Amino acid sequence: MGTARGGWAAAAVAILLATTGCSTPFGPVAVPAPPPTSPTPAPDPRKAALAEAARSLPALLAARGPVVCSRADEHWRVTAYDDAFRTPAVSFSSATLQPLLTEIAAKAGGEEAEVRSLCGDTGDPGVSPVSPDGRRIAVQVNGASEHDSKHVGWLDLGTGAFTDLTERSNKKGYVTETFSDDRPGFAPDGSLWFRRGLRYYSADSKGLLTPRRLSIACIKNESDEIYYRVIRSIAVVCPGVVHPSGRFAADPTTVAKGLSSVRGAELDLIDRTIDGHDDEPMHKPFGMEIVVRDDGGLRGCLPLAWLDTTELLCQGGDNDFYTTRVAPRLARDDVEYVQNVEVKVLREVAPATQSSVIAAALSKDRRSLIIASGAGNDIDTAKLYRVGLEPVSAPVELGPVPQEARLGFTLLNNFQHPMDAR
Repeated sequence: MGTARGGWAAAAVAILLATTGCSTPFGPVAVPAPPPTSPTPAPDPRKAALAEAARSLPALLAARGPVVCSRADEHWRVTAYDDAFRTPAVSFSSATLQPLLTEIAAKAGGEEAEVRSLCGDTGDPGVSPVSPDGRRIAVQVNGASEHDSKHVGWLDLGTGAFTDLTERSNKKGYVTETFSDDRPGFAPDGSLWFRRGLRYYSADSKGLLTPRRLSIACIKNESDEIYYRVIRSIAVVCPGVVHPSGRFAADPTTVAKGLSSVRGAELDLIDRTIDGHDDEPMHKPFGMEIVVRDDGGLRGCLPLAWLDTTELLCQGGDNDFYTTRVAPRLARDDVEYVQNVEVKVLREVAPATQSSVIAAALSKDRRSLIIASGAGNDIDTAKLYRVGLEPVSAPVELGPVPQEARLGFTLLNNFQHPMDAR
């Protein structure tokens, strides 16, 4: 007997449909629904802020080109530019840290937490707000009023943890002891320094505190000095004119010469120290004064930086710049009365100008001087100039101050000569 073509195939389909419980052999095949997709997690602003700070701050510390500090929306901003001031290489704003600082202030019981700009107020921060390795930043927590206690410590950019050094020192209970600390910053060896009352302390990486002494070099009998730097293990209030040896500083002073007086410098030894500002002497020991004589007349010198162990960069009274030769042996602590020594101009760097000098800075390699100058301190019309130091070359105009950096403009000045931190 014959079987119709396709009979076996039809029978097989019928059996398959019966075993699978399907009644419609030609209907659409059901496709399982895809599993629900999990929403993309929102970025953590806290981690993002830490990552941005950990990336940008070390880059700014290592920048070879000029570094500009300014303000925007009540926050400081630091930007490294190329040598022509055209292209920003890296930039960072304290606004990035605001969520972290708000959190720190709340935990410390304060009103606000703050971090100083890399340039400080005048281009030189003294003790740095950022540790040399770029992994920690110095934080000060302020109260609602100036009479409230202040706390200091550091924020670890790797973990986001805040080490409150003040809280560690406070004692609570039947016997209480509450401290108020301020002006924190990092020394070249990575220790965090701060002021407690009228005295200075440092903390190692584990938070162990050590009392430190204060040099009487550059002391002006003003116990509220804001600016200080660390030379070896001593706090000094001399801004930017410490000799590369760390032995003495050229402190700006007025030198009397006959019936006239002129701006000059006193060579102050650093190693003579006191416990703190409450021990400031009524009268400092006399230091040898230097005054510059040029073509028979006296020439004003505001000491800016040591270019090497004997060459001192000066800003003159007519917004001119020049160098003079100063022998380190002139720095003495056995001067019995006011004495001065005349030195001569070594090199002319930039001529006198009727324009105002708004800011000046040494380049990172210390081979050129950058000057921001404009009529009447008008930053909107000011121009930037570069003057060669090695060798000396005439000022070359670079262009206007960048538009985005004009509010609170200053330059990271690199005036302080690198020295051994020990």
